Amino acid sequence: MTIAPRYNFDAGTEISVQGHSLVLHKVGDSGYELSDTDGSVINVLGFSKFVELVKSGGVKFNARPLSPQGSAGVRLKGFSVAAQMTEKQQAYGRFHYAICVAIDQLYNHRTVVEGQNDFRISIGSLNNNANRKFLRQIVEAIFGERVYLECSSVKGGHQEKWFLYKGRTLKKYYDVYLELQDDDDIIAALVTLDHLKGNRKPRLPWRLKELMTEAWETIGLDLKGPSPANVHAYLTALINRENKQRSLNGLPTLPVPSQQSLIRHRQEQLTPTEFVVATQGVRFARNKRGRGSSDVRALMPGEFCEMDECRASLITSAKAKGYWHTLSKDIQEAMAWADEEIRSRLTILVMIDVATRMPLAWVVSDQPKAKATMQLLRMATRDKTREKRIYGCDGEPMPPLGLGMVRNDNGTGLRNSEIKTALLGLSSTITDVRAHASADKPYVERMFGTTEAMLLKLLHGYTGRKPGELPGYDATKSGVLNIDHLYEILTKFFIDEYPSLPHMGVGMGGRRPAEVYKDLNETRGIFRPIDEELRRIHLGWKFEVKPNDEGVRVLQGLYYSSDQFQEVIDKWQRKVSVYIDPDNLNFATAVVPGDTQIYQLNLQTTVFADLTVSEYLELMTQYRHEHPETKTLYEDRIAKVRLARQDFLQKIGVERRLPRSYVTIEEARTKAKALFASSQVVQNQVPQDTVAPGSLASATSGPGVLPLGGAEVIDLEPSKPTPENEEVSPIKKPRAKSKNQTTQKSLRLGPPDELGKLS
Repeated sequence: MTIAPRYNFDAGTEISVQGHSLVLHKVGDSGYELSDTDGSVINVLGFSKFVELVKSGGVKFNARPLSPQGSAGVRLKGFSVAAQMTEKQQAYGRFHYAICVAIDQLYNHRTVVEGQNDFRISIGSLNNNANRKFLRQIVEAIFGERVYLECSSVKGGHQEKWFLYKGRTLKKYYDVYLELQDDDDIIAALVTLDHLKGNRKPRLPWRLKELMTEAWETIGLDLKGPSPANVHAYLTALINRENKQRSLNGLPTLPVPSQQSLIRHRQEQLTPTEFVVATQGVRFARNKRGRGSSDVRALMPGEFCEMDECRASLITSAKAKGYWHTLSKDIQEAMAWADEEIRSRLTILVMIDVATRMPLAWVVSDQPKAKATMQLLRMATRDKTREKRIYGCDGEPMPPLGLGMVRNDNGTGLRNSEIKTALLGLSSTITDVRAHASADKPYVERMFGTTEAMLLKLLHGYTGRKPGELPGYDATKSGVLNIDHLYEILTKFFIDEYPSLPHMGVGMGGRRPAEVYKDLNETRGIFRPIDEELRRIHLGWKFEVKPNDEGVRVLQGLYYSSDQFQEVIDKWQRKVSVYIDPDNLNFATAVVPGDTQIYQLNLQTTVFADLTVSEYLELMTQYRHEHPETKTLYEDRIAKVRLARQDFLQKIGVERRLPRSYVTIEEARTKAKALFASSQVVQNQVPQDTVAPGSLASATSGPGVLPLGGAEVIDLEPSKPTPENEEVSPIKKPRAKSKNQTTQKSLRLGPPDELGKLS
């Protein structure tokens, strides 16, 4: 059982309990009896509760009042401990304490050891040469430095050497030492009073200070940031007007103070933070003078991440290289114009892990919108070994991990519905903070500052931190780096250099981010990764395609399929949603409407395995890119072969007397008009033992019997086609035809009443 201590406080001691000032009445059996300052209400604070409040910092109590005689607080005019004094004063306090202890030893030695009962500490005894030598030995042993008996060559001021005072000064400090109480700080009570030296009276008239305050409020405390010279000029005008009025009343004129006196007056009236608020604004003061965070925000890699975008202080070039000489003159002029237009400051997007300070992702973009942020999230949640291998890095990048909580400001590319939907789909917590508030996201802001200080300012095309910072450097002409070069430099910096630097941030303690990641990986582990199917659905590219027997095709050349997916789409004739990761084309995810299952598809075109979308498109562009002269050569060759083949086939047709298998345009038009000119279907029953006219003695009429009827076409028109604008009457009797004009299956007859005669 723990025994609660009972502290012995004097009655009347002021005790502050959780900010409420109380006065101790007495210490009772059950606790401390406390009352208000007016003594109206008395409360009892238990001993155990008092100890708990003391440990938590909820109780503060004042030491008992000191007596005026020998009190350090009274002697030092408010100061009570040695730490409040300067280093030089503290050294003198220790020296004086050694002297007082030596005087006690002198008194004990003379009275006890030597038996001089009449020995007294006085100015005369302290001036005795034998006593001074005795004191010097003890003072040197306690103080630890050489002490001289005489120092007559140096007069006044602080001495470089320590010497023993005369008897009067020794007696003065010893009397102070004897009057000290138990609660006094001995060193503080024996220090010199240098802080009280000097003339403490104000040197400037009160009216002049009022005018100085008016000048600062009118001119100096303005957001335009005027200089002290502007304030001094306005103060001079105010003093001139005031002196004219004072001269009429017979008062002395006011002097014009210097600019330093004017600045000193402002420093007495306003603190540095208040002055920054008045001249720079609240937002700038919060970032410049605001209190940061000293708490360890994250303990596990991936638990807490910050992302932000920063416009790089670089001028970059987007001019195409490598095949400039192959372009035409017009294209070169267009590219030159585009190069001048595209030379602009790019935006760098970075995501950092707070627990380890390791960079998770970095993206360079000329348009920091939702697409660039989605690429940042994809890079943070995937493996970055590919970048390490391509750019030859030696460090170990962060592995793929989940995003527990993501903090960002309200930038256009960071705070939008697409990014919010993607992060919520990944079960991440989103925290929106204020823009231009560095204290809200200090970790990524610190990374941007380090990146610019150590990397960007060394690159070609650096513009400086602010306009006009580099007046002798032409950043536009020096902007020769393109996006690929800049991304390569950033990748090497964020994989090899930045994780290897000692970090003095909160929770780091000078450790390197790479070592912190190794330590946390072994002791606490990494935040759980994201399922690849969900990652592709929420962070990947979406395509609406219609499946076929080969699966699905995206980007005109990437085929994906799987056995299970083929069985499902065999009965599905509509479009499905296909998601791919632009950084890894090996797999795709398919979502079929109405089906609860998510299907993983494999890349069927294995020649594109392990490629990114940009690499795939670049490869296809190289495949389809053709030199104009080479294209003309092959097109001429194709045309020559085709013409020669057609001439060869026509020659064979003429030699073999093959019938013509085609018609001309005029022939096709003529036959079409004759075919559809007033033709009708006639149903007629004809006797079976009949033949067509003109075929009685024909050897090509078959068996000699041709049955008529059965929906045969009876043409009622003359042999020549009727013009399109001429209307044909169905009762008009046609001209008589010759026997040779009658065909086997078409009889050109007269009116319907004469059909019986002919049959």
